[in-house]
Amino acid sequence: MRFLGLLLLGMATVAGAAPEGRQQRTVALFSELQDAPPFSADDMAARQKDGDAKDEGQAADLALNNWKNCMIESLARWAPLRLGPGTMIDGAFGRCADTERDYRGHLMKITQDGRQVVDVSMARSMTKMLEDAWRPRLTAMALDQEMARLLPPAPAQPAPPVKP
Repeated sequence: MRFLGLLLLGMATVAGAAPEGRQQRTVALFSELQDAPPFSADDMAARQKDGDAKDEGQAADLALNNWKNCMIESLARWAPLRLGPGTMIDGAFGRCADTERDYRGHLMKITQDGRQVVDVSMARSMTKMLEDAWRPRLTAMALDQEMARLLPPAPAQPAPPVKP
């Protein structure tokens, strides 16, 4: 229940006050980010550009994005094995477990007014919610890959004639 209260109130911020104009990272923000697709490399670089290297919220943001990319890359890598969505997704969770642990570890280092905001239980709950939120998305990706393999390629359309 403590987690839901903080989530709803969005009270957990990164250590110290965030500079003006810079988005504060909250538990509610991470909850929203968990449901979103990953950022491109350029977008992630822009998000991290003006950040402090010691900012645990920023490190958690990067680890979360890395986890999403790891999951997607795993499905694409293993698609030729034709093992079925469940096996591929379980394998991807295993392959990306270290990145998920990094994300959880950074979440637990976020402080507000010198106090830890995300405890072990809350961090585990958040990563469980991350996995639960992404499982249907990953299933759809795996099924799309299998469908693309089964469907014949679309016939090439002839180029329109060039008018003199």
